[in-house]
Amino acid sequence: MTHSDAVVEITHTARKRLELLGSTAQAVVEDLRAELERAHHLGRRVRVIDQGAEVWVTRTEARPGCPALSVTYVFLPHPPPPTGAIVSVVPDDAGNEDV
Repeated sequence: MTHSDAVVEITHTARKRLELLGSTAQAVVEDLRAELERAHHLGRRVRVIDQGAEVWVTRTEARPGCPALSVTYVFLPHPPPPTGAIVSVVPDDAGNEDV
């Protein structure tokens, strides 16, 4: 781990939701978790809360066996090492507005 790498986990609640969404969604969010360890700020920041914790929302694209997903995560830059937690994963139907 380099000095800028973060430790990012998936909360129990988010894992339970992923179980309902299936193995493809689990793999997609696991890939996102690994990416967040390297690139801490993906998506858009929606709020800064106590002690500098940042709440972010990002989206994954739909793929076979998995709808587009809206993923909320919390990132805490201090104290080192930076840490993050994926706290919510829900289907994102924004791409289906024309249906």
